[in-house]
Amino acid sequence: MANKRILVIGGSGYIGKEIVKELISKNYNVTILSRSVKKDVISCNILNKEELIKKIKGFDLIIYLAAVIRTIKKSKYNQNIIGLSNTLESMKLNKITNIIYFSTQNVYLKKTGPYGNSKKLCEKLLVNSNLNYIILRPNYVYGIDKENDFYKLSIIIKNMHICPIYGRGNTNIQPVNKQDIAKTVVFLVEHFKAKSTFDLSGKTTISLNEISNYLAEKSNSWCIKVHIPMFLLKFFKIILPFDVDGLDIDRISILKNNPCKISSDLKKDLNNILKL
Repeated sequence: MANKRILVIGGSGYIGKEIVKELISKNYNVTILSRSVKKDVISCNILNKEELIKKIKGFDLIIYLAAVIRTIKKSKYNQNIIGLSNTLESMKLNKITNIIYFSTQNVYLKKTGPYGNSKKLCEKLLVNSNLNYIILRPNYVYGIDKENDFYKLSIIIKNMHICPIYGRGNTNIQPVNKQDIAKTVVFLVEHFKAKSTFDLSGKTTISLNEISNYLAEKSNSWCIKVHIPMFLLKFFKIILPFDVDGLDIDRISILKNNPCKISSDLKKDLNNILKL
């Protein structure tokens, strides 16, 4: 899909900015759609279908990252479904057939919260859309920056010598660097395989306890793990800005024959994060 016009919806977000940067470095013609009013950005609210239909004309591919991920007001997660539905209808009217959609590995959970449920419904919309879609399901995403939770946790460990952990801390995750995600997206743009789904997971499988131990060790510090019981989180889940149900279930890639081989080296990246 070289020399094609690409629209990145949610391109000003944490992962989106990295994808836009990588696409531009490969000389793709990239446009960002966001609610923000900025130079070189199409300003549009994806909840406004009439406005969206007018704004997304002339593109060959849409990369869709926009999502409500954390909010206390649970009804806002419905915006994930409405926004994608409006986008798919706008694509059909404007004869745009290709889309790369960012979902989540939360969809593997039998029981999840409003965010995970909204993503499950969004995937169904894509499957039934008759469009050429690729669904990407990332694990926990981080970058070599001060915005990720690993950096914030390291500061708490250094300054307060405590480490808050939900549940027993033995939940396994496969964190993935956003730079590797961006490179993978470019690969999929160049080798577009319609109606396919891929996990985006790093090569390291690690528990929350192991992460806290590593951060403390490499910080030449010590910490007391403060385990927050899951029953307590579930009791207060109505006021917590994230999905509590399934929070203590392993996030492990389960798709086989996945061509997205991501080489994120978590411990190497944690060392770089600690140098910030």
